[in-house]
Amino acid sequence: MAEEVTYADLKFMTVEQVKKQEFQKGKSKASSLISYHWRPAAVTLGIFCLGLLGAAVTLSFKVMQASHTVSSQNENLTAQKEILETLLKKLNVLQAQNLNLSETLQQLSNDRGHRCSPCPERWQQRGDNCYFFSAKWNTWEESRALCTTFNSRLLKIQSKDELEFILESAQAYNSFWIGLVRSRAGGPWLWEDNSTFSTDLFNIPEAGSSNYPICVSIQGGNLIASDCSGYRFCICEKGTDSANLDHQ
Repeated sequence: MAEEVTYADLKFMTVEQVKKQEFQKGKSKASSLISYHWRPAAVTLGIFCLGLLGAAVTLSFKVMQASHTVSSQNENLTAQKEILETLLKKLNVLQAQNLNLSETLQQLSNDRGHRCSPCPERWQQRGDNCYFFSAKWNTWEESRALCTTFNSRLLKIQSKDELEFILESAQAYNSFWIGLVRSRAGGPWLWEDNSTFSTDLFNIPEAGSSNYPICVSIQGGNLIASDCSGYRFCICEKGTDSANLDHQ
C-alpha cells in the first residue's frame, strides 16, 4: 500500500510539473513572440525619441542664437539711433552756424561795398568826382547850403568832357543851379570858390542890367542866367577821396 501511494504521488507531481513546464514554455514563447514583434517598434520609437530630442536641442540652440542676434540687432539699432540723433543735432548746429556765417558775409559784403564805393549812395561818379542831382527846389543860396551839408559844393565845370557829362545827366525838363554867380550887372562871373570863369568852356547869355545877383542854371542842355532868388534843383560836386565816402 505504501508503495502505491508513493507511486501515485509521484505521478501527480509529474503531471503538475509538465503542465507548469508547458505554461512556462507557452509564456516564454508568448514573451518571445511579443518581444520579437515589439523590439523593432521599440528601437524605432527610441530612435524617433532621440531624433526629437536632437531636434529640440537644435531648435533650442537656434532660438537662443536668434534671440542673441535680435538682441544684438536691437542694441545696434539703439546705438545707430543715438548716433543718428547726435549727427542730426550736429547738422542743425552746423546749419545755424552756416546761416549766421552767410548773414555775416553778406553784411561784410554790403559794408565793404559801401565803404569801397568811390561815391556815396545816390551820387554819380565821373572820373575823380562825385555828382549829386537834388530833387528839391531851393534858391541858389539854399542850394549852396545844401551842398555844404554833404561836404561838397555847387557844381564847378572845369572841362568840356565834364560839361558834356552834366548836360547828358541833367534831365531836360528840370533846371539845376550850378556854382557860377556874379554880384551885379557887368561884374565878373565867378565860381563859388571865387575862381574866375573861363569863356572857353561855354558862353553865358546876358540877363539884363539888374543890380541884384545873377546865378547860372542848366536846363535842357542850355545855360541860363537868372535871379538867384528863383527856385531850382541843384547839382552838388565833390571828390572821390576816402574822407567823403561816409557822407550821404
